Amino acid sequence: MSKKFKFFIFIFGLLGLFWAANFALAQGGADFGIEAVNNGLNNSLVANDPRIIIGRIIQIVLSFLGVIALVLIMYAGFLWMTSEGDEEKIGKAKQILKNAIIGLIIILSSWAITTFLLSRLSEAMGINGGGFTGGKAIISQGTGAIGACTVESVYPTADQKDVPRNSSIIITFKEEIKLDSVCINGQGDSCTCNTTTCNKINPQAIKIFKADLGDACTTDPCSSPNSNITDVLITVASGNKTLVLTPLTFLGSPNNNTNYVVKFTNRVKKLDDSSMFKNCNADFFNWGFQVNTSLDLTPPRVSLGGIFPIPDNIKDIFKQITPAKKAAAKIIVAGCPKVFSAATVQSVIPAGPTIALDYHGALSKFKVSIPAPPDDNKAQLFDEKNNLLGVATFDSSGQAVFANYFKIKVQNYQAGNAWDITISPEQLADNLTVGSSVYVFAATGENNNIVVPGGTCTEEAKNTVAANMGAKLSGNPDIESDYTNKTVSLAAHVAGVAGNDLALNVTGSSALTLQPFAGGVDRDENNEIKDKKDRPMNSVIQINFNEAINPVTVSGTANEVAAYIRIVNALATSSPAGAACDNNSDCRSYKCENKLCVGDYLGGKFMVSNGYRTVEFISDKECGVNGCGEKIYCLPAKSHLAVELMSANLRGCLSNDDCLAYSPFTKCSSTAFTYKTCQNPANKNYPTANLSQLDGLVDAAINSFDGDRNIYADGPLSFYDDNLTPEANLNKWDNYKWSFYISDKIAIEPPQITFIKPIQGEAEVKLTDPIQINFNVLMMNSSLRTGSALVSNGSSTFEHKLLNLGSSTPTPLGYWILCDNQDSAPLDGEPDITIANINHYTFLESVTYKAQVGSGVKDIYQNCYKPSAGPTQTSLNCGVSQTNPSCCFGVATSTLNAAGNCQ
Repeated sequence: MSKKFKFFIFIFGLLGLFWAANFALAQGGADFGIEAVNNGLNNSLVANDPRIIIGRIIQIVLSFLGVIALVLIMYAGFLWMTSEGDEEKIGKAKQILKNAIIGLIIILSSWAITTFLLSRLSEAMGINGGGFTGGKAIISQGTGAIGACTVESVYPTADQKDVPRNSSIIITFKEEIKLDSVCINGQGDSCTCNTTTCNKINPQAIKIFKADLGDACTTDPCSSPNSNITDVLITVASGNKTLVLTPLTFLGSPNNNTNYVVKFTNRVKKLDDSSMFKNCNADFFNWGFQVNTSLDLTPPRVSLGGIFPIPDNIKDIFKQITPAKKAAAKIIVAGCPKVFSAATVQSVIPAGPTIALDYHGALSKFKVSIPAPPDDNKAQLFDEKNNLLGVATFDSSGQAVFANYFKIKVQNYQAGNAWDITISPEQLADNLTVGSSVYVFAATGENNNIVVPGGTCTEEAKNTVAANMGAKLSGNPDIESDYTNKTVSLAAHVAGVAGNDLALNVTGSSALTLQPFAGGVDRDENNEIKDKKDRPMNSVIQINFNEAINPVTVSGTANEVAAYIRIVNALATSSPAGAACDNNSDCRSYKCENKLCVGDYLGGKFMVSNGYRTVEFISDKECGVNGCGEKIYCLPAKSHLAVELMSANLRGCLSNDDCLAYSPFTKCSSTAFTYKTCQNPANKNYPTANLSQLDGLVDAAINSFDGDRNIYADGPLSFYDDNLTPEANLNKWDNYKWSFYISDKIAIEPPQITFIKPIQGEAEVKLTDPIQINFNVLMMNSSLRTGSALVSNGSSTFEHKLLNLGSSTPTPLGYWILCDNQDSAPLDGEPDITIANINHYTFLESVTYKAQVGSGVKDIYQNCYKPSAGPTQTSLNCGVSQTNPSCCFGVATSTLNAAGNCQ
């Protein structure tokens, strides 16, 4: 091997080392690629701390120097390769190479030193792996804590904007908290949290502070006074995993947005007295959010279409097989639909002015006049009732412009001149909607235009319109069409009840008589659906709210929260606890033992998930196991159940003085309750509940629940029933209920994934986009969480993975799950699929990330996700089978690592 060849191997080895070092730095978190630099500049280079700014600038400069060194090495190599034995050129190339290599070594050393120092500074400031908002030093520590470690979810979410000033702060851990590590009493002593004497945060364990001021509690005990928010009430949800922190004074300012940081230190303990974060990448957890300038005074409500099962008023009837029928509709042409015609000028009296129309309204007569001096260079526009519509100034050419009406141009004008202008207003075309398509009646037939012949609307013209309509509708993917004698007959393309919901309407015309889609029937082998389909026994009851709610009164066993939320027999004549009974259906609890009713509600537990926006109930009555060997629980067979939610009582007052701080709710008024409330001039209540004694549902801002969805807090006066008509619900405030029927069937089909984004192996992924996973059915949102679930099966315990996100770096990235139910095609107004999003802190460039959906994830019927149960040979399950049930990076396999993850 020649010396020259060895030399070049050495040179390319150095280049490889340079590339590897750069990649390793990106992997380890020192990511200073183009996007990171850009992010840094947009965010004041991570923070306003000069140490971090200087360190970042140094690394950016070093990266450019490294590029220069690389260019010099390539240039020297070019000189050498093209020297053709010229010793002078070879010597010059060697000198350049020598200097470039020395410079490269210095650059790499400097880069390593700077990275080391910067990482230590970051650790000292608590910003390992964090995200930053708005250049205001919001520090969002997520690595090794949220998702990847012991924190399940938080509210407000990391880097959330527009948080109201009166918001509470909520955090849920995956393990039970040692309560005396987070609470203190009035004397500052640690104590086990309760709602009366021990309800303040331990300022050494939980720190809340403005980002620009930083943590002012760095000594033990904290210096007093200090700028941290310490006057904070703490309440604990059932299970001792969720804390709700409610500041007693509003956060932020009424004038400017304010950035906050919440930090949980290693003083927060597990039951074994070890730090909650001892196995995380940092022995603490903090995140940041931005508080806006306003208060949240809008009560929470159940989202429209946000409940499962949906309201059902009539029990299904068992019968034999019913064949599917197509929904049918008709369009009868009674006249000629209108086509578009622009507005036109009919007359100008006296003649002379030129009119250029730009008018789309319904007026047909106008008057323009010239006022007396000194305004005789202006024109006034009136309607026929002499109402002033506008004033315009003539330009040098004699033109005045009345915006949205017309331009008038007059050669010679003077005070007192006036003109009467008559126009034919614009005529809009009639539109026809059929299914998901919209058609426009027009004079020409391009696109979705249906041609209407000009001239008189004769019987022949009507026939022509119907024929043209039938021809155009024949291409509609939702329907089939047929034309005869001025009538177009329509049928849903797919048989079934969904066809009854196909849209059929016309706008702006009485020329068409419509008979809406009806008569569609699903194929049914077991029963006749009388209202809505009765749901399987293994259903999970789900309630989705329009915002985060306080979990304290809606999570726990049925016994713990029965005063606020409960599942009961919907039959009004059902009997309470202790009453005589013969059957379970005789009791409000659906539980009759020894001829006596036991309890006033169904047994089970309520769970909060999905960013505190979803509450789910699962029965405690075992009825089998799912495909993963996990127990499933059933609601009573052939039952009629109701869900009842209670609104919280409102904050009371004694006089107007008690309401002065709640503008515009400054009037202390008598109500239907035994107490007065603060009301506004429209006699609407101040929405906040009594914080010291929560007795119903409230949101994160402690606003009482709005059961009737009228955006006001009326308090727990009566039940709004979602099964009734709006008329029947008049004056029903502000509790909420609905009812439905349960069959004696069990749903056993496992859920499937129908869409993922990014797809396997996708590059150029945006650094902040969530991972999206679409399921083919509604999912049990409380199973869409991070980590894993332990399932006992006989004498063995199995770990089933949930939704997780990992990377090729040794430091995990923080992530959390939010999901949304949607109505899939054909649209019937009932959500039937769930879209789960794995939200995360900002990705690093040049790093490979791995998303995971495990068998611990379950649908609304408690069936676990099994890739091998879905369709084979698709891009989503890569051809998995019973022998190769896992899909790892696009390849079906039966081999996982010791942790149960893909290798």
